[in-house]
Amino acid sequence: MANFYTDTPQFRHYLNHPLMKRIVELKERNYADKYTYDYAPMDFEDAMDSYDKILEVVGEICGDIIEPNAETVDHSGPTVTDGRVTYATPTQENLDALNKAELMGMAFPRRFGGLNFPMVPYMISADIVSRADASFQNIWMLQDCGETIYEFASDEQKNEYLPRVAKGETMSMDLTEPDAGSDLQAVMLKASYNEKEGQWYLNGVKRFITNGDADIHLVLARSEEGTKDARGLSMYVY
Repeated sequence: MANFYTDTPQFRHYLNHPLMKRIVELKERNYADKYTYDYAPMDFEDAMDSYDKILEVVGEICGDIIEPNAETVDHSGPTVTDGRVTYATPTQENLDALNKAELMGMAFPRRFGGLNFPMVPYMISADIVSRADASFQNIWMLQDCGETIYEFASDEQKNEYLPRVAKGETMSMDLTEPDAGSDLQAVMLKASYNEKEGQWYLNGVKRFITNGDADIHLVLARSEEGTKDARGLSMYVY
């Protein structure tokens, strides 16, 4: 079968860009992880060799599994039973193949189970998967929601959720409402805090959520009473 990475020489053009050396140095913090993880790169050449090999694995999975499954996924689709969505069998096969290859949480730091990929090879992997099945790419690339957790969540939340994504749990970002789509300032899902229980409660409606059956959700809700713009919004992990 075709390898969707090796048969597209343009990808190596991006990897060979002169700025990649500095990008990798920054992402790898001057290769500090080499003292902690045996699979961390020792230097720039080692990192580039690693990206190349991993992208070749992505390309192989896409050529051998994901692309051949694409038409069957379109015909069969997911099912709903007792209010729960089950992926089409080939969709689950795609996820299982990528998870087995440890390609979930690709950009996460290694301490959370990720590969610490810089954005350039990470986006190349997205391009490869999209070529095989653009709709499936929407599911797989929602691992990127974990970047929001990594940048803005507490250490406790990072340690709870990011390793789960790296081990294969799926994500979604729940933004759209009946009266709030592209205008996210109009979001009205209400977040209320119960001090006695130490718990947030969300009340309202979300719809048209990509991968809405995910294991972990980031939910945009209005947490500040009386606000009507973006300054009153918060993101909740559900």
